[in-house]
Amino acid sequence: MISIKDVKDAVALKLSKEFQQNIVYDEQVRQGFEAPAFFVQLIPINTTRSSFFTKNPTLVVDIHFFPREECNDELYDMQDKLENSFIIGIQVKDRFINIQKTEYEIVDFVLHFQINLDYLVSIRDVINKDNENTQLMGEINLNIKE
Repeated sequence: MISIKDVKDAVALKLSKEFQQNIVYDEQVRQGFEAPAFFVQLIPINTTRSSFFTKNPTLVVDIHFFPREECNDELYDMQDKLENSFIIGIQVKDRFINIQKTEYEIVDFVLHFQINLDYLVSIRDVINKDNENTQLMGEINLNIKE
């Protein structure tokens, strides 16, 4: 089963590998960080049950990029690089999650690159564990008349 923390770790790992010249923080550091840097934040939106054995979490991965200098051109370049990096999807544990939509905006010389994720997770193990101590009902006799 994939957890929200697994998604955050996979995004941070991908950023660390593909943008080695930048520092990746997966927790918010308010002051004293070294730019250029990424901050990874997850925003859980909701979770719906899609069937008895699956749930469908929806979340937004918000990647903040702080450039070395307050320059929009550097932010535009990074937006293109991030879009190309996440265009297909992301590997999370043994699963590959497709990305349907990305969004971005620049606020106060900080790039906010957002990835919308919507995927299925099996909850069969959780259900089976809950039912371990449940006893079977027994025999059922059924008479069908024509």
